[in-house]
Amino acid sequence: MVDFHLFFTYYETMIFVGASGFQYADWSPVFYPRNLDPSLRLRYYTRHFGCCELGFTYYRLPETITIQQFIEESGRALQFVFRAPFRLAEEHPDNNDLVCRFVAALWPLKEVGQLAGVVVQFGADFSFIRDNFRRLLALRDSLRGISLIAEFGCPDWLTLRAARHLAAEHISLACVDGGMELREKTFYCATVDPAYVRFQGRNRSRWLKGDGSTQHNYLYSRAELSDAVPEIRRLEQECGTVLVVMNNPWRGQAVINGKMLKELLKDSGQ
Repeated sequence: MVDFHLFFTYYETMIFVGASGFQYADWSPVFYPRNLDPSLRLRYYTRHFGCCELGFTYYRLPETITIQQFIEESGRALQFVFRAPFRLAEEHPDNNDLVCRFVAALWPLKEVGQLAGVVVQFGADFSFIRDNFRRLLALRDSLRGISLIAEFGCPDWLTLRAARHLAAEHISLACVDGGMELREKTFYCATVDPAYVRFQGRNRSRWLKGDGSTQHNYLYSRAELSDAVPEIRRLEQECGTVLVVMNNPWRGQAVINGKMLKELLKDSGQ
């Protein structure tokens, strides 16, 4: 049986490439066969990619049966990343209960080695100050060993000084290309295993207008992804594991770019 996953084992390192979500009807026939039963999409997806990020947990906790289905349908061969409930990035009196329920829901994936981490998104007002860093550490501890991937809207965190603090506390820094800020240059920095990279698309005007239906409608060119390959390879060598998520799902663009990046990474390893 051919292994379609992207595993690079040089120096015990590996890169997992995938997309944000998998249950998209408009991925057929671009990616999924036209007559594929929707219940078989995850099985098909797992044959081609090594990780998947799921964002529905930003709004609601997953049900036990859903997590068990992910384990079974992926054949225990896929790394999952989940968006943490949005409230966890805020100070709220019920957060202790929420994080306990969130961890309990995901724990079966942790036990079988399929939970790569959870992404917590902090807004632009969450600056790099002592009180906020303490909040970050408290959240890390509450995850009971599940890797915390922190995504910051405040640029104060996208510095080597902040990265050193995150590395010392075993918190992974999200490296984001495109999206709302669309900085001139993506801040690629490995703080801890796993390193995490997300490609959001470079439609700056749509992001600024808040057009949620088309913000992610962007197809990266081969040249744009080629520029990122050396950075991804560097992250791989510095921390061991890299998760690369394509968050431009519009009409299958995420899987097109995911396959393109896999090819580029394969060529770069020869």
